[in-house]
Amino acid sequence: MSNLIDHITMKSLFIITIILFTNTLLCAQTQDLDKLYNKARTRYATGHFEDARDLYKKLVKAKPDDFVFNYELAMLYFHELNNRSESIPYFETARRVMQDTVADLFNYLGQAYQDNLQYDKAIKSFNQYSAIPPEEGVIRVSVKRYIEACRKEKQRLAEIKSKRAKASAKGVEVINLGPVVNSENDDLSPLLYDDKLFYTSASTFDYVFNEYIRKPYVTQYQNNEYQEPKSLIDVPYDKALVLDPNWHQQITSFTLDFDMATVVYENNIWSIEKKGQNWAEPQKLSRKINRSKDNAYAALSGKGDRMIIVLQDRKTKQYDLYQTVKKGEGEWKEPVKLNSNINTANNEHYPYLSADGYTLYFSSDKPGGNGKYDIYKSQLQENNEWGPAIPLKAPVNSSGNDITYKFYKAINKAYFSSDRDGGFGKLDLYEVIY
Repeated sequence: MSNLIDHITMKSLFIITIILFTNTLLCAQTQDLDKLYNKARTRYATGHFEDARDLYKKLVKAKPDDFVFNYELAMLYFHELNNRSESIPYFETARRVMQDTVADLFNYLGQAYQDNLQYDKAIKSFNQYSAIPPEEGVIRVSVKRYIEACRKEKQRLAEIKSKRAKASAKGVEVINLGPVVNSENDDLSPLLYDDKLFYTSASTFDYVFNEYIRKPYVTQYQNNEYQEPKSLIDVPYDKALVLDPNWHQQITSFTLDFDMATVVYENNIWSIEKKGQNWAEPQKLSRKINRSKDNAYAALSGKGDRMIIVLQDRKTKQYDLYQTVKKGEGEWKEPVKLNSNINTANNEHYPYLSADGYTLYFSSDKPGGNGKYDIYKSQLQENNEWGPAIPLKAPVNSSGNDITYKFYKAINKAYFSSDRDGGFGKLDLYEVIY
């Protein structure tokens, strides 16, 4: 009997020891998580959003079903990192595990679904948000406009797909690239190479500078639709084309062989050339080229031996087109202003040279067009002067701004940007099928 009691006592002591050890361990782990959480919130509050994201990810990994960790990481992605797609799984987890109803979660999740074209899920989430009784003294936003937008976008997307399928039999057709590519802000300067479409988008909001930043992106056309765009800084091979991942930049042209590019950064024109298979260091062009306060745009010829640039007149503040020729392998010559067939008393902007260099496309806001900026076309004459500028017909030119037109003869398609009615944002990207 004594041995049995001793055995039970020893067993009890062992269990108590294990419990105490486990509690101590759990307490230590909790303290570690508390420290990590406080650090994450501090980095968040001080604007170090990427650091905060990495810390929150560690917290979620340690406690996958923690409401606060998931919800705050989702909000970080949704707002500060402007990546609503990444916010979705964390919002969904927070929704699944929450004890007390957080109405705003359904609103934010609905918007994230909408941005990712999951319209049925978005409408359901918005309806759930609307069904939750508001707390006393709390003003709730109306989501009716979001629900209506989802229904309209869903219908528009179906129309775009139908239009694309029928385009080959209808002659000239202008098709919006859709909400996968086009954001609610400006999307412009499309450049096609192989199956990649490079463009500039102001879809990223910078909370430090309190403005949307224009950055280069790339998408691919696969399975009869455009794929989710990637920021060029996240594309291993092409990220060398990004001069500054945090500031405005616009890639404006490539040569035919994709071995040279022009980039506008900080109101200056830069060139980037390939050395072997890799892009070399960007080179800021000389004062001959970058001679105005706003050196706004540049277009290379297919061979890279000529360039049309946009310079702003110091007195009139109007934009005009100039041409410069490369001296062998070295510097560019002094730019020469194009003739009066091209330049007017108004603005001429956004040039593009055809692959053979004999056709110039550009936009102008001169009187007599369909709208604000219209797209014009001019042919190089035998005397090496540009001929009369002829406006492109509707449906390419519209009553809005139509800019950054690029025509690709090999596939008989063009891409451009327009703020015409019926778009998904301010300036949208469009495809022209001839």
